[in-house]
Formats: sequence, structure tokens, C-alpha cells
Amino acid sequence: MHCPFCSSKEYTDSYLPSTFFNDKVFHYIKCTNCGLIYIDPLPQKDDFLLMYPPSYQNGINESILSNPYQKLNGLRFSYGKQFDLIKKHTSKKRILDFGCGNANFLLNANHQHFECDGVEFNPTHVEILKKEIKNRNFYTVEYFFTKDTSTYDVIRLSNVLEHLENPKEVISKLITKLNDDGILLIEGPIETNFSFALLFRKFYFKARKFIQRNWAAEHPPTHLLFSNAKNQKDFLKNFPLQELHFEVIESEWPFPENISDLKSIGSMFKYSIAKISVAFSKISFGKWGNTFIYIGRKTVLEKNIL
Repeated sequence: MHCPFCSSKEYTDSYLPSTFFNDKVFHYIKCTNCGLIYIDPLPQKDDFLLMYPPSYQNGINESILSNPYQKLNGLRFSYGKQFDLIKKHTSKKRILDFGCGNANFLLNANHQHFECDGVEFNPTHVEILKKEIKNRNFYTVEYFFTKDTSTYDVIRLSNVLEHLENPKEVISKLITKLNDDGILLIEGPIETNFSFALLFRKFYFKARKFIQRNWAAEHPPTHLLFSNAKNQKDFLKNFPLQELHFEVIESEWPFPENISDLKSIGSMFKYSIAKISVAFSKISFGKWGNTFIYIGRKTVLEKNIL
């Protein structure tokens, strides 16, 4: 199997445990060339349908934030931060939210006078979005890439890249859907980038794998890729995009973010680890952290890297 980022065939075991899902065992291996951790084997269509049922998105969230700079639980960068970056790099208004989920960003973007449409994986969920939100366009991934001719000034991927089995192909196709001088906004986890919390997680996983030789987790393997800041930046350099912004921060996720989220002694410990990690990341001059946001402008000369 080739590395999804650099196409190298060389790999080794990673610190992450295997996971048992849908009567299959999925392993996480590490590319010895770029350091990306990725899943092996790739999930199949039946796995993806089980991993992303309509309930995965919890329906539609129609709440409009009175303060767009309020960082929602689980959201790495506030909508306000993202709106400001978009306005800084383009005066145009037409946005596609690729992987729009519960459509909350889309609805808040429209409230901020953008024109935002959405793409989602599960066809049943797309029908729910179409039924509940009449004034915007929603597409399945397949329809958007094969039949729809729409193009956009901004394409946004929030917590999407790590779920893709074929990130090179998807990014290449999305660039063809950008208007000239359009921008691509990507935000999401860089889960193997250095941080204090990462040291804790690696110690825990390695210790448990040492004690329990055959230990395997039992959860849907929704994250297919685990990247760091360097291999993420290097990956995006392969595309006809001019990097305009790349920022790294530490987010509490997946540990508890607020005291109100604490339900046990274990969650209190994780909360403390998260807060210490966030504090340490602030003295790293933008190097330590588990989250990134990227803005790239489409360049005139497109090249095929596939």
C-alpha cells in the first residue's frame, strides 16, 4: 500500500493500536519517508456506510451565533476566525463547504452574507439537508464531482482531510472546482505533531500495547490519516496552490475542554493534561500543537500529480 501523502511504499508499525470494526481488523502504519500514519487496509464501502450513518451528523444545527468568534466545543478555529481569513484573501462570496456535516457553518456563513453550499458523503443525510434547508444547494460527493458544473470562490474543508482514503485525488478535483484565484481553506487535526498531550497519549498507547500484546481498540476507524505540520505542509505543496496562511495551535480536543464536561477522575486528569498542553504550545512560536488551518490560492498553471 502506498502512503496517501508521499506515495512511498516503505512503512513500519505505529504507536497507535489496531482497531476491530465491522468484523475486520484495521492497523495503523507509519510511512518511513514522510512520517504520516495511515490505516491499512483501507475501509470498503460497507465500512464507510457504517462509519458515517445519518446519525453521525446529529441532524442539522440551525443555531446562528451571536458572537462568531465563540469557539464551539470540538471546533478548532472559530467561525469568526475563518470568516476573517476568507475576507482577507478574497472579496468574493461564493463558498462550498465540502463535508458540511450538520450545516451549522453553512448557515452561519449565509448569515454573514456569504453564499454557501454543501457537500456530504451519505446520500440519506444529503436528502435531509435538502429538505430542511431550501435556499442552498447540497450535493453528494459523487454527484458534485461527476455531474455538477458549479465552481466556487472558496472551498472549505473542516475536519475532512483525515477522513479521506484518497486525499490527493480529492484535493486535485476540488482545485478544478475553484474559480481563478479562488482559495482553499483547510482546517483540522495534525495529531502526530509535537505537543505535551501527544507525549502522554504515546506513552499510554505504547505501555498498554507492551502489557497487552494483542490489544485492539473497538471503534469506527473514522480517522484514516494522522499527520504532523511538516508532512501536511509538504503534501499541500504538491498542488497548484500558493500558500497564503498556515497556522498551528493546540486544541483541547479530544480531551475535555470545559470543567462542565468533567464526569470522572479520569476526565479531570485528561482536562488537566489538555490545559497544560495548550499553555505549553503558546511558547513554541507556532510549532507545537495538534491543529492547523491553511489558506492556499489557486495558481493559473495546474499540474496533474496523480
